[in-house]
Amino acid sequence: MDALTCLRERRTCRGFLSQPVPADVMNDILTDAAWAPSASNQQPWHFHVIEGEPLEHLNQSVKLAHQEQRRGYDPSKGKTIPAQYVERTKQLFRGIRPFIARLGDGHAGFIESGSFRFYDAPSVVLITMHAHMPPVRYLDIGMAAQNLMLSSHARGLGTCAIALTLMYADAIKA
Repeated sequence: MDALTCLRERRTCRGFLSQPVPADVMNDILTDAAWAPSASNQQPWHFHVIEGEPLEHLNQSVKLAHQEQRRGYDPSKGKTIPAQYVERTKQLFRGIRPFIARLGDGHAGFIESGSFRFYDAPSVVLITMHAHMPPVRYLDIGMAAQNLMLSSHARGLGTCAIALTLMYADAIKA
């Protein structure tokens, strides 16, 4: 697959097969992700592959944190988010509303319940960086994440970038 086709055809996936990504394929994907550009070549990313029992534990930890803290997703409550961006989210949900209706959770429930269990993906990659890195390194992390998603797509694998779980970072670190 050429680069432009990969860029234009990649889509977010929220439904996954049950088998984890084979280790050799995951290693290739992470190698590709690490080829991302980074300021001053610092390469601040750390990739954490989570599967099996550790992933089940992570899912339970995030779910419990969500039940206790009840932080949630509501694009209409983004008081500092310009309206044009909120409207894009609303357009997305108008397009997938029939699918969400079949699940019976509503759009916020769909996003929350799915995100907090990583949409049942059998392999999850968390990308972290050292706590003392400056916020300008977020761009480096984003480029590594993009490489990871494009490399996965080129290999016929779906991905879903999930940031909502960051509100429960303490549960993820535990």
